[in-house]
Amino acid sequence: MPDNQNLSQTRTTAGSGSGTSNSSAQAGEMFTAQELQQLLKISVKTIYSYVKRGLIPYVKIQSNVRFPKRRIPEWIEQQSYDPRLTQKNR
Repeated sequence: MPDNQNLSQTRTTAGSGSGTSNSSAQAGEMFTAQELQQLLKISVKTIYSYVKRGLIPYVKIQSNVRFPKRRIPEWIEQQSYDPRLTQKNR
């Protein structure tokens, strides 16, 4: 699980273009498996296992797999577990 600083940077990077206000350019920004490995602190092998099992959002371009920067923070949030919330619901 990434720390809050890395997640903040991911959200900032995912939401910012390279000096352009074109939202389609922002939507096209992608992580490689190696970049995602650094962010999530898990192996590339595990990342590709998630791809194979359909557990992580990805885009396949020919034989290349990429991960949409704007969707990864949302996916991480969906994977998060907060025991305090579970206890409140009881």
